[in-house]
Amino acid sequence: MSWQHEYSRWRDAPDLSARDREELDRIAGSPEELADRFGAQLSFGTGGLRGKLGLGTSRMNRFTVRRASLGYASYLLDRAPGSLDRGVVIAYDPRIGSKEFADEAARVLAAAGIPVYVFDGIRPTPLLSYAVRALGAAGGIVITASHNPPEYNGYKVYGPDGGQLLPDHANDIAARADAAVHYLDPPGSPVAPIHALGDEVDLRYLRDLWTTVERVAGRVAPLPCRSDLGIVYTALHGTGYRLVPAILERLGFSNVTLVEEQCVPDGNFPTLEYPNPEDPSAFDLAIKTAEGLAARGRRPLLLLATDPDCDRLGACVWDGDRYQQLTGNQLGVLLVDTLVANRLEKRDSLQDCVIMKTIVSTDMVRPMCEPLGIQVIETLTGFKYIGAKMGELQDAERQFILGFEESCGYLAGDLCRDKDGVMAAALTACAAARALESRIDLLTVLRVLYIQYGHYHERLLSLPISAAYRPSEAMQALRNAPPDELAGFEVTEVRDYLAGHATVRGNSVSVPIDLPREDCIQLVLAGGGKVTLRPSGTEPKLKLYVAVTGSSEAEAAQRARKVAEAARKLLPDND
Repeated sequence: MSWQHEYSRWRDAPDLSARDREELDRIAGSPEELADRFGAQLSFGTGGLRGKLGLGTSRMNRFTVRRASLGYASYLLDRAPGSLDRGVVIAYDPRIGSKEFADEAARVLAAAGIPVYVFDGIRPTPLLSYAVRALGAAGGIVITASHNPPEYNGYKVYGPDGGQLLPDHANDIAARADAAVHYLDPPGSPVAPIHALGDEVDLRYLRDLWTTVERVAGRVAPLPCRSDLGIVYTALHGTGYRLVPAILERLGFSNVTLVEEQCVPDGNFPTLEYPNPEDPSAFDLAIKTAEGLAARGRRPLLLLATDPDCDRLGACVWDGDRYQQLTGNQLGVLLVDTLVANRLEKRDSLQDCVIMKTIVSTDMVRPMCEPLGIQVIETLTGFKYIGAKMGELQDAERQFILGFEESCGYLAGDLCRDKDGVMAAALTACAAARALESRIDLLTVLRVLYIQYGHYHERLLSLPISAAYRPSEAMQALRNAPPDELAGFEVTEVRDYLAGHATVRGNSVSVPIDLPREDCIQLVLAGGGKVTLRPSGTEPKLKLYVAVTGSSEAEAAQRARKVAEAARKLLPDND
């Protein structure tokens, strides 16, 4: 259908508010704006919905949320036995429109006869995952756009295990949502109850989280060191402002200072350029707070930041001169080191233990874990694959130690099936307390690990693609003619995750890859390096991941720069 037809349908919709009509009237004279808003559908992908706020088929609004919810309700009634008894949990963050969208989704599900449990205020995404599991629900919805700018919002769907849906289930919901042609009509009257969830779930989560953290990291984090460790925490105007300080206090970290301005939930993120804990600027106010404390003789050693929906964590460490930000890979290595040390201290068996990471996350954990008998399992990019694999491990009676991804997502234990910024904050504090007992910091621990296992260095670049090409075409060109070398390093293996096989150079042996299909190519380099390329899910760009090793930090960093530059030249218009 044309954008003109869609605009007319929306303009005549019976459920428009006066504010909606005003917005549609305001853009009526702009064909470019109308084509942008009504010329395409906001697609329901593996991550659900995510888009700019505003009226239109390509934007996040209560009508596109209604459409997705109609598709989800149809999916539940057909494919999730017991949905009418088990219900669905809904959580939301402080973004603009989040509560309205949560209420809209609840009304649609209740009108379909599905009971709904909606949190009575903003909550972290990991709490939704926990609640689905704890309440035995058929699934869950989170209204959030994670760390996107304030003009965005989103809608994520979770399965009964508390994990994000895998592609086959997400595609089914997408098809059902596309078939929901009457989404502009108001939902019918509820025929199932809508319940409010309060602090009782928070308290249960905090109790279980305390037990988990003490079990997996508590032995190596002495209580006196916990109370001595100075921490500054910022919620970046998001949902972590209550639960992160609460769990740190329960664990005995009593020297915690909040960045007060950023522990006020606000979907406009007024003190931030980007509410992303990977962005160094996200720590500006935390560093200012820390320096104020230092001026009074109370230098904090650790700065922590969670993103708006509190599923990811960033950290900075005082190095004696300045605060140095850890990469997602570096923090993953430090958490693996801490959790493995805790098991060794308790004399727990390492037999059948597993660390999980994505294919673009650091390989440094392999020499750390595999000689001890700990298996390192790789998944495709996205924590949903780690969450799904956790269920398989549980069925096989394997011991899950930690899952992590380079984009600052971490999870231990069995409370959730998605990355958990609240837990990650607690584990990172325990790792820092462990270091403090030896009168060192986490950066020193990291340097010792580099000496033991090699200097690993990773880089991520987002490469724009010429308008003459689509990302898929650039990927196909690389697939058809992979290079023989990059920056002087021989390409020894080509892993094609879309074709589902790896080709070993020299003998042309093809080995199956036992992972779901994804448009991703990984070039394995002589000496242990890797280059991975995959299309961005949201922009006309390719993501380029470079991972190399070296005999020193400087050599590894230099190699990474050279390999990244050589890899850029593989793509059209990136010479």
